[in-house]
Parts: sequence; structure tokens; C-alpha cells
Amino acid sequence: MYCPGYKTSAGVCSLNLSIRTIKTNQMKLKDLKFKAYLLFTIFLIVSCQSKHPENHDEVSLSASPIKVPANFREARWQMDPRAVLTRSDENGFDSHVVGDPCIVWDEEIHTWRMFYFAMGRAEDGEELLSTGMAKSKSAEEIGPGDWEKLGQVEISNPEDFTYEIGWHKWWVIMDAYKPNRAAKIEEKYWSVFTCTTPNEQGGKNKFIQVAFANRLAGPWTVVKQPVLSPDENWFDGLHCDTPTAYWVKDENKVAIFYKAYPKYAQQEQKESEFGSGTVLAWWHPSRAEAEKVKILQRPGQSKAWNQGWMSTPQVFYDKHNKQWYGLINGSPTSPADESHREPAPSLGGWVISGPEGLESLWSPDTVNSPFRYPEDLNQAELDGGIGVNFWRHHLLATPGGKARIFFNSGQYGTEQMYSMEMQSFDR
Repeated sequence: MYCPGYKTSAGVCSLNLSIRTIKTNQMKLKDLKFKAYLLFTIFLIVSCQSKHPENHDEVSLSASPIKVPANFREARWQMDPRAVLTRSDENGFDSHVVGDPCIVWDEEIHTWRMFYFAMGRAEDGEELLSTGMAKSKSAEEIGPGDWEKLGQVEISNPEDFTYEIGWHKWWVIMDAYKPNRAAKIEEKYWSVFTCTTPNEQGGKNKFIQVAFANRLAGPWTVVKQPVLSPDENWFDGLHCDTPTAYWVKDENKVAIFYKAYPKYAQQEQKESEFGSGTVLAWWHPSRAEAEKVKILQRPGQSKAWNQGWMSTPQVFYDKHNKQWYGLINGSPTSPADESHREPAPSLGGWVISGPEGLESLWSPDTVNSPFRYPEDLNQAELDGGIGVNFWRHHLLATPGGKARIFFNSGQYGTEQMYSMEMQSFDR
């Protein structure tokens, strides 16, 4: 037997090899013990963060922590010209518009579930407003080509919509301190949504209804009575629209942000008398209606990018500054009375709460907003179908630290879904 590097007998060589093998195995065992100790330590840290999310920048997502930056407003975002979701064939329920995403983690399928606004045609040829679903390939694969459509949301009692072909802008109620995590209230998931309903004058009004389900996949049961309805003589006299909603556990109630359209000219906003603004309402499933609390934002108060009209925020809590902020869309263009009240361009950006929390007056972030203007789009973005407006922005951060802001864009009535990718975070 030859033993490399040694001039010795076969027996001694065999002994040396045995000693070396023992030492190698001992080192491997020591390494395994260290790895086991390290994994156990990480497990304890994640467990503590899951129990006390308000004390950490990371919150639990299944078995993995979501790395939530202290403030997404300070990140840089790169527009991706590739569509995330496209319109379906000519006669599909989402053949005209695909947009307004709301994304939550679905533990049942171990990936992200998206609810999106779908516009198409009903069987009788009428315009159909409804809600579709899609799922991502995995917790980390969330970009273009990573989403699979799942069809319409299953509704067990469609007769209880205020209008059976007008339900859209679906928002799953989330935990206020855990982005993109669906809240369970009284052992059920809850959603808020808009229902566009014909009125006796030949026009339409928008109401906000709620639905509940045992599974995010559905079926969902609609509560017949709207929780928010237009009040002709108040700020929301024409529409209650575009809700976002969050379960505030410490308060034992849901914060509903909604887009209020005035029916009459508003003297308090001379520069945009018919512009929409953001209203806060509080609600609990035990109550038939939500309580309208406060107008958080009115347009026409300054020369900012969203002072023509504004929508509703996806909210985040910055624990370092002890402040709420939101991702929102709005426009510098004031609407006319006899119009759809959403003139171009719709832009995406940020808003910031005051020191009193969710019930504070909110203001536009003019340093990090807006993200882009349509006239600044490059040829690749234009060729991809992006243009005119950027609607209903929605941010999703993955356990691995990736993040995208989703939005829909294109000519009115033909929008598709796109995204911006987080490039870096400066803090």
C-alpha cells in the first residue's frame, strides 16, 4: 500500500489514514453542531419577532421573516416595461381591463394570491365589472411571467351585490402592521370592494360592500347592506369608491380608507372644486355600517402632484419615525363636474400622515413623488403598452428582500398590469 508523502510501512500508513479520518469526522460533527445551534438561534429570533411585530422591522411570513425597510419612500424604483398580467381574449371577463391589484400571502397554497379589477363583457353583452385572481410561482417569483390567472372570485350569493355586474376594486382586509398579510377577524377573512350601481336618474353611484370567507380562495359571502354609501350633502355625495382596509388589533376595529367624490362643488377646495379626496371610516364586522370619521386629504390645497384629485393609500408604519405613510395615486389635473372625474395623468407616489396617527391630516410627499410622468416614458416602456395613466399602485415585499410596486397603465378602458422593481434602499 502506498501512502502519499510518507516513507513508511503499509500498517503505519493505514493507522495514519485512520487517525486522519477520525479527525475529519470530528470536524464535520463540530461543524454540524454549530450549524444546528445557529439555526436554533435564528428560529428563536424569528419566533420572538412573530410574537412582537410592533417592535421589529421584520414580521413573520409562514416560517420566513419579511424584511421590511424602515421606509419604502427612500427606495429607488425602476419601471419594468414587461406586463405582469395582460387582458384576456375578446369575450373574457377581463378582456378590457386588468389592474388595481391587492396581494396577500395565502398559507394554503404557500404563495402570493392577487385579487385584481377585471373589466369585460357579461353574457348579454353589457359591461361587466368584476374581480379576478392570480397566484405567483413562489414567494420570491413575483415579476412578469411569474403570475398565473385563476379566474373570477367565487361568490356564493351574487344576488346580494347592489349590482350583479358592478363589483370590483376588491381589497382583502390586512393586518395594519404586517404588509400583505390578510387579517382573520372572528375566524374569517374579510374583504371590502366597490359596487358601481345604476341610479334612478340614469347615472351611477358607487357603494362599498363587504364579504367574508373561510379561505382566501373562497367562496366569498357578500353582506347585502353596504357599509359605506354616498351622502348627497357631504364630501362623498356622488361616490364611495376604491377602498383599502386594515385591521387595527389594538383598537379592535377596521380602518377603511375610501375615495370620496363630491356631488356638488366644494368651497373648501377652490382649486379643484369637484376633485376626489381620501376619507377614513372605522368599522367592525358586528356593525352594519362603518362610521365616517374624517376627511384626511382634500385636493386643491397646494400645487403638488396629486392636488387635482386623489385616491386611497396602501399604508405602512415607519416605527423609527413613529409615523404612517402610504402609497397612492392621484393627479395634478382638476376634474370638471360633468366628467368621469379622473382626468389624466394619474400618477403614483407617497403621502405622509401627521403626528396623530391614522386620523391625522395627510399630506403629499413632494420629495420622493411622483415616480414618473407619462411624458418621461422611454421607447421600451411605450412599446410595452405603458402610457397615459398609472393607476392603483400596490407594493409587495418578499421574504428575501425583493420588492415590486404593481400598477395598471394604458389608454382608458384598455389598461394592463405592470410593475416597478426596487433597485436599492438608502438608509
